[in-house]
Amino acid sequence: MIIKSVLKLTPISAVSYDNRFQHRKSSFKELLYICDGDSNGVLYFAGTSYGKHQWVNPVLSKRVTITASSPISRCTDPKVLVSRNFQGTSLAGPQMEDGRNASWWMVDIGQDHQLMCNYYTLRAFMRRWNFQGSLDGKSWTNLRVHENDQTICKPGQFASWPVTGPNALLPFSFFRLLMTAPTTDDTNPWNCCICFLELYGYFR
Repeated sequence: MIIKSVLKLTPISAVSYDNRFQHRKSSFKELLYICDGDSNGVLYFAGTSYGKHQWVNPVLSKRVTITASSPISRCTDPKVLVSRNFQGTSLAGPQMEDGRNASWWMVDIGQDHQLMCNYYTLRAFMRRWNFQGSLDGKSWTNLRVHENDQTICKPGQFASWPVTGPNALLPFSFFRLLMTAPTTDDTNPWNCCICFLELYGYFR
């Protein structure tokens, strides 16, 4: 009688990839999304000098740099996005890029820091936009694409979304919210209006 045994093997490449990811993840601090407006995100963490001091607006302390597609003005104030207080809406106006309108807000968490982003929160009013990551602030990877997203239905409302798939495992130093179509506001349809932003994931 011949006895046949079957040994189930996991592909070496899969094991190698999983081990590399687990090793990479272990060198990052987990900043976990709990609820809208919580104090667990990377922008709040930067405001505490990464857990060392009481919170200060990270734009003022220069731990984080936020820029917009339009120049800083009374209506375009980067500090508002990370102020933790409702201060109305700060808007990024459009500029021409590659022959078409582009409105965006960009967050630089610092060249010495990276985030594998798996969640983000907004207080804004948009319908079509891309949430993107970059290592250099020039070449962008889409982390989540929103097409006619009806989640936000009133001014100042919180809304949060997960980032899933392979790109959630990629570390970035820059993040951008890029409008891809005008809003329903007929007066200034290309204004990218945001009054709060927070990012979550694995931070280094």
